Amino acid sequence: MKKSLICLAALLLLCSGLLTGLADGKPALPEKVVYLTFDDGPKKATPDLLAILDELDVPATFFLLGLQVRAFPEYTRMIYERGDTIACHTMDHSSNDIKEDPSMLALVFRRFLKEMYVALNDPLFTTDLFRFPGGSSSYPYRTKKAVTDLGWSWFDWNAMTRDTYDGMDAPRILHSVITMTKEQPVVILLAHDGKGYTRQALPDIVAFYRQNGYEFRRLSSSMEERRILARCPAHMHLPDNGAVGRSLLETCRALQ
Repeated sequence: MKKSLICLAALLLLCSGLLTGLADGKPALPEKVVYLTFDDGPKKATPDLLAILDELDVPATFFLLGLQVRAFPEYTRMIYERGDTIACHTMDHSSNDIKEDPSMLALVFRRFLKEMYVALNDPLFTTDLFRFPGGSSSYPYRTKKAVTDLGWSWFDWNAMTRDTYDGMDAPRILHSVITMTKEQPVVILLAHDGKGYTRQALPDIVAFYRQNGYEFRRLSSSMEERRILARCPAHMHLPDNGAVGRSLLETCRALQ
């Protein structure tokens, strides 16, 4: 019994150290993080959005549609060359097929990657990040499981601009972001590529997060990002990273 308690205490200490970066001598992970995510692109206005992100010096994650990649390969390259994370949002924002037949996800991912290879002229491009059209809540468990069974991660959000809602403008978008962020330490913010009011609100959104001590990062399935995302309440699921990684994440999340 005593040995078990010692082992548990050691695991908790290790997990706490990994969260702060002290156990292995690495720099401490940021306490407050925001991931700017943009869905449904690329669009005609994507270059304008990228120019604003450049001016504000913030990274982003783009959940792209395969058919939009085909329509705007040059804007896809601009996102890629900027170093932003590119993730899959299906080919055309349709959901019925993958709800009814989760095996269709493999075809969706292959088609998306093929469009990316062509747009970038890079057969080595890869991504393992996915967002369900409309968010994960309306999808059956078997569809969600199929994503991670294929080795991909899926992400929802825990704050949003509401930039697809009627009657929105830049001040209302900023109000939505501030209200939904509250005191959350890790935020995945949902916005949409091509929305003019979102572009107008971005400087104030970025200023709000910076004034409140948030660091801007890009989504990934790396172990470092997993340790940060363990503190995020947004619905998401990342593939099994082995027994050690799974135990670490479960213990870290229990500590929050």
